[in-house]
Amino acid sequence: MKEIECPSCGEKIPDDSIYCDMCGIELLVCVSCCATGTGNFCGSCGGAMVSRKNAVQSISPAQPNPPQPVEERREQETSDDGHSTGKGSIPKLRFRDGNMVILPRDGAIIGRKEGEYADQLKNFDLISRRHGQFIKKGRTWYLVDFGSTNGCFINDTELEPDVPMPFKKGDVVDIGTYIFDVV
Repeated sequence: MKEIECPSCGEKIPDDSIYCDMCGIELLVCVSCCATGTGNFCGSCGGAMVSRKNAVQSISPAQPNPPQPVEERREQETSDDGHSTGKGSIPKLRFRDGNMVILPRDGAIIGRKEGEYADQLKNFDLISRRHGQFIKKGRTWYLVDFGSTNGCFINDTELEPDVPMPFKKGDVVDIGTYIFDVV
């Protein structure tokens, strides 16, 4: 059986492992190059990392071109509270159960049938056709819910319809019951 090296402790483990047998860390796989690692982004190519347990069906070495995340803008420096240090930081929303990354754009509509992310969200049946919107004021990013059926939450706090709520790095954003981590 083929073995790989744990990116955390260096122990040799079976290639099909989801967790390291020695240190217990969950192994992640890059959606772009299929490299094994830890952390949010691949150390080799910068692609989004997803859990190997979720990626087994969608990404395999047999696939020559695994699904690609949305084009990422160059990440800028941020302070500990997730706000820009003055260099134009853009947070990313990483879908917790898949390999999709959403880059907020000021004024962009979030929806299954309408808006800038419609192609990505078309199969997310619990997201409304026109669910909400991203807004940027100064250095702060906001999410607005349009009174959608399944709502929006930031860190388990439900958004009031048409009232912008700020979000930042480290927050958990729930759009129509789909969980995104802000990275």
